[in-house]
Amino acid sequence: MKTVIAICFFALLALTSASSATREHRSSNKQLLVSIRTGKSLYRINEKLSIQIQLENVGKGPLLLWRSWAWGVGRTDVRVIDNWGKDVMTSFLADQLPPPPSAENFIELQPREFFGIRLTEEVRHFVNAPGVYDILVDYTAPLSAQDIRKDVRLPDLPLWGRECGTISSNKVRIQISR
Repeated sequence: MKTVIAICFFALLALTSASSATREHRSSNKQLLVSIRTGKSLYRINEKLSIQIQLENVGKGPLLLWRSWAWGVGRTDVRVIDNWGKDVMTSFLADQLPPPPSAENFIELQPREFFGIRLTEEVRHFVNAPGVYDILVDYTAPLSAQDIRKDVRLPDLPLWGRECGTISSNKVRIQISR
């Protein structure tokens, strides 16, 4: 009985530590925020879906960002989640290799400034059938700051690189009809 209690105690301690480490990691990446919104909340399956995606410097100082959005998993990934909480998979594959790094590939954002893009794609690229879905974006820089600085001369400012991890946007709910 003591063994079972000890195992439960250590399991709880491990979960608490992991949760705390996750909170610390998230709070250390509070310099960049990704947010999305759609043009409307109701689309037909044969329409085009318009998503505005913004990266905002929410830190206290300037920040260098990779200018190219580099679509695909592990870069800028538009995720669609169905009513059961499962990711929707379609036959459309968003996979783009980023260009080789050069100084022109970076943008300096001051605090409270944002950088954005409007993505317009066929609804069928995101969903297979009518229904209610949540959309969110996972953003990850395509290269590490160390690799970038090794090859490109940039201002001595904080650089958002791959080691900063993935940040997720707010969720936007849309309804798709026939």
